[in-house]
Amino acid sequence: MIIGYTSDPLIRAALLRVGHAEEDVIVDPGLADEALAFGYPRLVVCAPAEGSCDAVLRADRQPPVLRISASVLARWDEELRLVRRPGGRIEWVVGKLRESMDRDTLEVSWVDRTLSELARAAGTPLPPALRAFARRVLEFPSHYDDLCPLAAACGLSRGALKARFRRKGLPSPYAYLRWFRIMAVAYALSDRAVTVSQVASRLGYTSDGNLCRSMLSLTRVTPTEARTLHGWNRLLISFAWTHLGSDAIEAWRLMDDLFARRVA
Repeated sequence: MIIGYTSDPLIRAALLRVGHAEEDVIVDPGLADEALAFGYPRLVVCAPAEGSCDAVLRADRQPPVLRISASVLARWDEELRLVRRPGGRIEWVVGKLRESMDRDTLEVSWVDRTLSELARAAGTPLPPALRAFARRVLEFPSHYDDLCPLAAACGLSRGALKARFRRKGLPSPYAYLRWFRIMAVAYALSDRAVTVSQVASRLGYTSDGNLCRSMLSLTRVTPTEARTLHGWNRLLISFAWTHLGSDAIEAWRLMDDLFARRVA
């Protein structure tokens, strides 16, 4: 997930092209603040940088931040006039953003590690649509608390999303949604200083009791167990056993166009 604090329509459009097909690019100010407070962005872009990253400074967790000042934007425009590169200003800005992101090497996130561990548990690479589904929920579980925002990310109604899964012989998308949210819960609980109540509030559960019941009924793992490496491995193996069989993986491969690039 990339969060963009910018009102410049050109920068917004460029961020959409820079973002990976698996991830959300969020530039709506209200949703950006929520994603920063309750989600796990891999990068926050502030452009122009002056005074636009106050929310980052207030955040409990400090994600990687790329600050692009007004003077840098002006220099990019000057360079474009000199080189006369074909493709227009937006392609030039896309290239400059990619260069800046490459210079500031981003760390592998817990979401990246989780996707790799799930692929190992499945014994095969995860299909792109499944990775995109999982990444969105894992990175922003409080937003993807039901199927409506997920269906919107796919450009579908909730009913159409369910029907698409049904036609492919897959369980309801809500089943996958619940599992990935529980994985986000387990990650949050790995910090033993954080209470179950705090995790419930952060990740969009109505109460700590609701979180505990949801976790136990779905996974048979308690929040206390989920704080441990053994509990985490049980979650991954249970999910792989029930939802990452060869038929399910093949069905997911037939849905590679499930997610369309759009601003969240």
